[in-house]
Amino acid sequence: MKRFLLFLNNLLFVCAIGLCANDIDSTDVNNQLQRYTFQIETDKAFVSGLLLANESEDVINGSMINEFGVSAIDFTYSKRKQKVKLLNVVSFLNKWYIRMVLKDDLKFCLHILYGTPFNKKHKYEIVRIGNTVSIINHKRNLKYTFTPLNTTDADDTEEQPL
Repeated sequence: MKRFLLFLNNLLFVCAIGLCANDIDSTDVNNQLQRYTFQIETDKAFVSGLLLANESEDVINGSMINEFGVSAIDFTYSKRKQKVKLLNVVSFLNKWYIRMVLKDDLKFCLHILYGTPFNKKHKYEIVRIGNTVSIINHKRNLKYTFTPLNTTDADDTEEQPL
């Protein structure tokens, strides 16, 4: 019985320390986390959902999640090398030629969303309407639309700006 109570006491102590550490880390992460709604459109289909991107010193880690909570695309972007690495891609987009186009387009989209200059000549048209940014790839006839999500402090939910 004494061993059980000692074990339970230690377990509660470790959980309390873990919760305090998570509260501190989560505030730092939320400050650097960018949230957008996204839509990738083609002539015949579209994919839409949330883009969650976390910026650190040299890397932007991101995930594009559809409305059902399935991760469509997970990626990392190295600012120093200026390269996108696709970590996970949903099966219907996981073809070598689609991955190649997604890499180039995501790299340009991240430059636009984070406001960094793009050094190379590009084949994109950028349309800004309010907070919404649309990036059109005329060569492949693709349209990427991003709208930032605003968080409210009252109940910490997200709502789309008007």
